[in-house]
Formats: sequence, structure tokens, C-alpha cells
Amino acid sequence: MGCGVSSAHQFMRYSQEKVTENDPGSLENNKGQTTVRRNVKYANQLLKIPQQGITTLQEMLQNSVAKYGNEPCLGKYEGDNFKFMSYNQVNEEAIHLGIGISNLNLVKEVQEYQHYKLKLIGVFAKNRREWMILDWANILYGYTMVPFYDTLGPESIPFILDQTNIETMFISADATKSLIQCKEKHKLKNLVLLDPLSEQQISDLKNKGYQLFKFEEVVENGKKSIVQLAQVQPSSIYTLCYTSGTTGNPKGAILSHGNFISAIASTQATDAGIASTDVHLSYLPLPHVMERLIILTMLFTGASIGFYRGDPNLLKEDIQKLRPTIFASVPRLYNKFYDGIKAKINEVTGFKKSFAERAIRVKLENLRSEAKYTSGLYDKAFQGVRDLFGGRCRLMITGSAPIQQEVIDFLKIAACCPILEGYGQTESTALSFSTGAWDPNSAHLGGPAANTEFKLVDVPDMNYTSLDVVNGIKTPRGEICLRGYGVFQGYYKDPEKTAEAIDAAGWLHTGDIGLITENGGVKIIDRKKNIFKLQQGEYIAPEKIEAIYNRVQGVSETFIYGDSLQSQIVAIIVPQKEFVEKYAAEKQIQADFENLCKHPEVISFYQKNINDYGRANKLNSLEIAKLIHLEPQPLQTFGCLTSTFKLQRHIAKQVFANQIEQLYKGQA
Repeated sequence: MGCGVSSAHQFMRYSQEKVTENDPGSLENNKGQTTVRRNVKYANQLLKIPQQGITTLQEMLQNSVAKYGNEPCLGKYEGDNFKFMSYNQVNEEAIHLGIGISNLNLVKEVQEYQHYKLKLIGVFAKNRREWMILDWANILYGYTMVPFYDTLGPESIPFILDQTNIETMFISADATKSLIQCKEKHKLKNLVLLDPLSEQQISDLKNKGYQLFKFEEVVENGKKSIVQLAQVQPSSIYTLCYTSGTTGNPKGAILSHGNFISAIASTQATDAGIASTDVHLSYLPLPHVMERLIILTMLFTGASIGFYRGDPNLLKEDIQKLRPTIFASVPRLYNKFYDGIKAKINEVTGFKKSFAERAIRVKLENLRSEAKYTSGLYDKAFQGVRDLFGGRCRLMITGSAPIQQEVIDFLKIAACCPILEGYGQTESTALSFSTGAWDPNSAHLGGPAANTEFKLVDVPDMNYTSLDVVNGIKTPRGEICLRGYGVFQGYYKDPEKTAEAIDAAGWLHTGDIGLITENGGVKIIDRKKNIFKLQQGEYIAPEKIEAIYNRVQGVSETFIYGDSLQSQIVAIIVPQKEFVEKYAAEKQIQADFENLCKHPEVISFYQKNINDYGRANKLNSLEIAKLIHLEPQPLQTFGCLTSTFKLQRHIAKQVFANQIEQLYKGQA
């Protein structure tokens, strides 16, 4: 994989029309939509399971323990390095934990929505070994995990507690603060502590009426008796995954064992090729399906997973210690890597600089023509980048949001390995599309997962149809709709929202606008839901604009706002502190960072940069902001981002309401 692929990519395709005897894609009613398309290798039948005899996550774990029992499984940073428990050790502790939960009556079966009989149990902690041991126990004993996380906020946590009526939550010390701040605890009464607490924390929790248990006590209790494993079916509910979402209350996506088993099978059908020799560093939030799917796939293959220490500032050191072979991240973090690496290269002078520039040029040419990731001599220019990721990374993965082509192409040649782009939603169990390592082109979704079929549905209001022609080439465009074994069961206790997401024929409507490429891949070009209309009647797609603004030199984050009463957009921009301070020093402007963000000359400088870069990237005049507020604090500080770094627009609108109002007043 590291050496690239031959010119065979010219003849490779991602998808083709669905072909089955009873339901050929060509016979579907195609008025206002494309034909149904599938992965070229699974055009006749979608992939449901990774191998015979593995239809549930319980069967998957039992298979892995039998095959890889003594191999390293889950690692935790202890002392000065990672220490691993074997598959046998993890399984044994999970069995004791599951029995302890039963013995102590920490979970009870409820049937409060449709036919679902669930034993719900909560967890509120950053990624850690105990989190996955609990997940393992839940899989064995048929409990359904409900993960919580900080960015849900003080209003969403009580909402979920009320909707699920969970009675027990496993919780870390740092998460207790969020729980104490909640006004309502509903039926939650038992807390299983993953860490020692201070006397004050214990007192605060007991005053709220919680009964406290230690994780170790529950495990010890489970050693006293034997409880048979649950009879788990593919239809059994593995987890309720609450999306913090970008509007309103969170929605609890119901995901089954069958959903995840088919997603694991599909992951293994991609070019990822995860094997027992692979090592993964888990730091992307476990409550979300992308990291959950990666870890479950690693467990299926007998690979090793090390958990970061929970501190982003120590992530670089954690990478150096673990030396992962697979590195997964999101565009927001890859952008930071890109900016940092480019800055280092720009500092180099003389022969080293000319060698680095030639290495970049040659490797980019080889990548974009032949999908080659390594290049002998020129790889030496990027040894520092390889070392940054631990020195043995063979594969990178990106997901959760689109990534700029210049960023991903540069990182591919700098890290000397493929970066697979994945696309999916919570509602489609994380993986719906993936690129191939053979493909020299970037910044698209690739083709459908092996468990998924798709179609594009016309969005006439936005002038996207299945009959579109772009630059003289037929280019179907429309809303991406998905169907297959990865599509979720619905939203818990929310049939109305479920009906909005999944239509009567079982199609999940993603809200993303895509086009079908010449080789059967899909590229996202717009968003159906996050659009607004300006006073002139023109539609604005803020996500497209934000993605471009975020590549402007000196810009860290962007929030674009507008409405039908206004004639232009507003940009809330978080500038890079070092960039602003360097500019101020050059211009001899003396002020602290907060006041520099208010300085007219600094604001004008950003306006010019945005105008120039926006026009170079073909933004029209309405998409180039003239009303700009420079915000010195990261958006995360205000709770504007989900834990996967997606912008929560309804919150950002409230947070910056005054600034938006002042900017609009000031234009008059």
C-alpha cells in the first residue's frame, strides 16, 4: 500500500447501478432521482457479516478471544509507557463486571418505546480502558450503552436522563462536575466511580441523592457467582447514540448489533486492511460512532488499542510512546498538523529549503498521477513528519467533515502513507462511503460501503437534479440518500424525527448534497439543511464558505451567519494568536491579543485576506464577508462545537447575538 498503485486506477470504479434479479436499479422509479447504485464488488448483494458465524458483537468478541486470547488488547498509560491487558484478561474482567452489574441490581429491563425491551446503562467519561471494558460487558450481557459527554451541555444531559430513565451511570471524576450542575437527575440514582473522588465531590453527589459504587467493587462482586451470557440477536440494541446535533435537543439514534456487525464487515472491505499487527491510539470521542467502529473493527481483527491520557496537550507524547500503525483524526485536527508542518518547512533555508520544495513538487506529481505515497530519496525530507506520528504509521483515516484537497494531499506525501476519507452519519453507523488507496484524486467521499446502496434525489429549490450537466458532462446532483444494513433503527421515543430521517422505502435522507463523479464516486458540494436566504433572495451555504475561510492564513475557526432580513453575511472569526501578534509587531501596534482583535487595522487586514482568498476560490460577492468580528476565544469555549467539532449553529447564534446585531447596525 505504501508504494502506491499502478495506472490500473484509470480503469477502476467506485460504484455501479444496482443489479439484482428482483429489483434492478434501472427499473426503480427514477423520476426526480438517480438510479440506485452500489459498491462495484457488491452490486448483487450487500455485505451483512464479516464472516460466517459472526452475526452479533457478542459472537465477534468471543471469536476474537478464542483466536487472540494472549495478544495485547486494551492499553493504558501507566508509569512512563502503555501497559496492555490481553484479550483473555479484558474478557475475564468484562464478565465479572457484567455479573456485578446484575448482582447489584444496577440495571433493569424497561419497555417504554415500541417493542424494544432494553437494559439501559449510562457512561460519562473520556476515552479510557474502563469505558471499553464496560462496553464489552454490555455486549456480553445484553445491556444497552448510553454514552454521555461534556459538550452535550447542562440542558441536554437532563433531557437524555429523562428520555432514557437510566438508573445507573459509570462516571469519571472530571465528569461529576457536569452531573452536579444538572438541575434534574430524574431516575438516575447509582453512580459507579471510575476514579477516586475528593471528600467535597462525594459530599456533593450524596447530597444530590446518589448512591456511590467503585468500579473495582462491582468487578469484585461479579467474582462471587456465575451468570450466563445473554442471548443476543442481530436485532438486539447495542447502543443509544445521542447526537449533540446542530439544532435543538439531542436525538438518540438506536443502533443494533446487526448495524455494527455490517459496518465492521464493510470497514474490512475497504483498503484499510486492519490486521492483528495494527496498533491504534484512541482519542477521538468514544461516544461517537466513528471511533466506536474503528475500535470494534480493531477488536474483530485482534489488533491493539491504547487509550490517550485524556489531555490533548499530552497527545503528541502519547503518539510517540504508542507508535500507532493507524492514525484516525478529523479535518479540524489535520488542519492544525498541516499548518504546523508547513510553518516548519517555511523556516528552513538554503539547500534544505530547495530540497524540501523539490520533494513536495515531485511527490505531489506522483501522488496525483499514480497514487504513489513514497518516493525513495524524497521521503527523507519528511522524516520529521513520520516521526511526529510515531514513525510506523501505515494508514491514516479522516472523517466527520470534508477536508481540503491541498491539506490531505500534502499530508499524504508528508506522512508517506494513504489517507482514506470516510463519510457516514450516526444514523448510518459511521461508514457509508470510503475512498480507495488506488485513487489519485482527493477531497471526495469515494464509493459506497459494502453494506450500503445510495441514490441522489433532486433538490429543485437549490437547482440540483439527476439530469444536471456540468462543463458539458452529465453530472447527476442531489441529496444523498442511503439504504442498507448500516441504517439505524430510528430515534428513541421520537417517531416524528424518525419519519423525517427515514422514508417509507427505508431510505435515510442525509441532508448532504452530492454529485456522482465520472468513476462512480460521490463528492459533497452543499448542505440541504444549513442554508439561509438573504434579503435579495439568494441562498447562502455557510458550511462551504466556512471551509474556505478556515484555509485563509491566520484563521483558526469561522462561523457564518445571515438571514432573510439582511443583505449580507456576518463572519465570526477566531484568529490564530501567533499570526495576529506577529502582524501587530510588524505594524508596531501595541496591545494585548484581546484588544488586537478589536483593532481596526487588524480587522481590515483580515477583511482583505478573506476577500482575496475568497475570490481566488470562486466565492461570489455575497459569500465574501465585509462584516467581521474577530473573537479571541476558541468556539469550544462557548460550547458552540459538538464533541466531533461540528458547529452548533443555534448555540453560536445565541452566543454572538450582540456582536451580530452591532455589525448589522454598524453597516447602516
